[in-house]
Order: sequence, then C-alpha cells, then structure tokens
Amino acid sequence: MRIPSFAALLASGLLPAMAANADGAHPDLVLFRQAADSPVGTIQLLGDTPVRLLNEARDGRRVALAELPGGWARQLPAERAHTVEALVLEGELDWQGTGLGPYDYAHLPAAAESPLLVVGDAGARVLLFLDPPRDTDGSTAQLVDSARAPWQPATVAVRDMGRALALEIKDLRLVDATGQRTWLLRVDTDFEIPWEVHTSAEEGFLLDGDFRVGECLPDGPVLGEYAPGGYFYRPAGIAHSGPESGTESGAFWILRTPAHLTVEFLDDCD
Repeated sequence: MRIPSFAALLASGLLPAMAANADGAHPDLVLFRQAADSPVGTIQLLGDTPVRLLNEARDGRRVALAELPGGWARQLPAERAHTVEALVLEGELDWQGTGLGPYDYAHLPAAAESPLLVVGDAGARVLLFLDPPRDTDGSTAQLVDSARAPWQPATVAVRDMGRALALEIKDLRLVDATGQRTWLLRVDTDFEIPWEVHTSAEEGFLLDGDFRVGECLPDGPVLGEYAPGGYFYRPAGIAHSGPESGTESGAFWILRTPAHLTVEFLDDCD
C-alpha cells in the first residue's frame, strides 16, 4: 500500500486544516507542526517574553519554544499554574546557580520554590512543556545533566516484537506510579517498524535529523515528514508508524507520555 504524502494532500486541498490540528480525527491531535510556523504569543511563566506556541490544548497544556537573548534574566513567578519541563536546545542557562547546557533538562513542579533563570551571553533556545499539576509532581525541582546519562537500547521492541529496533533512549524523568515519562530517543537509519497503537497519549519534538511517519486518519493513512523543530501530539488509540516510516540521516527526539505506554503492533492501518 502506497501512502499519500501529507504534503501532497495539503497541496490538493483535501486536508486544509490538518497542519494546525486534526479536527476530523481528534480535537487534540497535532501533526507535522514546525516551530517556525507556530504562532507567537506569551506564557505566564516568562511574562512578556515572546515564544512560539506549538500547542495550546483544551485541558490547559502548553508547549512553547523560547529564544532568549543573551543576559536575559527572570525570577519565575512564585505562584504558577503549571508544572514545567524544560529542555535547553542551544546556549547556556543558569538555573538558580546550576548551569544547564544543550539537552540538559529541568522539571519544576508548580509547588516548588521559584528559581532565578539567567541566560548566558550567547543567548539560549529552550523548549518548555507546561502541564496542569499532578499529585505525583512532588515539590522539588529536578535538574538532569543529560551528557552524564548513558544511552540504553530500547526494550519495548524486544518485548513486543521479538527483535531489537535501531533505537536508543535516555530517560530524563520517569514516575513509576503512573508511567509518566520524558526521554530522549535516537533512531538509526535502519529503523523499521510496523503499524502500532498506544494506550497512552504521546508527544514529541524533533531535535535533529529527519523522520517520516505514517498516520491512520479517518479518511485513510497519510505519510508526513518532520524536520528539526517538528512537533506532534497524538492522543491514545490512534494507529501510526507503518513500514514506510523511517529516517534518512538518523533522528533525535524528545518524547513524553503522561501514563504507562503499552504498544500493540498491527498488520495494517485500521
């Protein structure tokens, strides 16, 4: 089965709204969104500093990309409506006296003390995930020097497929009680995977490389591509991936799930 490309369907006018959302599939589904094409706005966390808004969900979730100039500084608000996860993409960010560099991570519960953030002279790009607070968030900030964490082979593929896939992971945050998880993922060029469906929502941001993926939508499957800065949010129960998914140069993602992620592999898109 040859899957029509997302770009071809957009050009034909058959998917006029899919780049922004997926009204015909699920109101919370966001596919193939590029940060550079996302609207500019503000979030309470950063005051009047402009950000690119990759997602503004009905349940209050926000995903934003901030490009902070050199010397920018802010004491974050003491009262915050969200628990925050932050990944430094470029530059240096001083987080209350701890230096964070590229791909370093911070988790800031809504109940945690307010940190002072100071950007290095060269500026910084920071990816921010803002979620409604959960009982499992705790009350203390967590900082992760990702360079110190080793890459691990993915285990879900071995368990559910009986063979290893060309995947490596680094966990940044994992809540055992709920399965809530944030992790870095590296995908090699010999990656192959059948259609799959998850029991949990999943979202991701492509940090580097390229990736194409099939999506099972109400009008049939489509194949779309991600470049660095590409973002998606996929609710549970939507089949995706498929044999035409993969990467030409390798792919480096940050991925998140709010609950335990169980994968079921399918013979076809249905």
